[in-house]
Amino acid sequence: LPVQSAITQPRPGAAVPPGDLTVKGYAWSGGGREVVRVDVSLDGGHTWQAAELAGERAAPGRAWAWVLWELRAPAV
Repeated sequence: LPVQSAITQPRPGAAVPPGDLTVKGYAWSGGGREVVRVDVSLDGGHTWQAAELAGERAAPGRAWAWVLWELRAPAV
């Protein structure tokens, strides 16, 4: 399965002040495949930035069901 992702912060409809923005979420994949990268767009898909993956990493050849991610970037 392709990687799927959900945003947990900021909440939908939240007012985002100018300046740096922290976006957090989780991503998962199927078939026992590890999530190795999550790209996030803050401008409707025109540009993309790689988020940092958080937490423990699975041993080689094994994968967790999901991974947390975080991106800190200027709000647009």
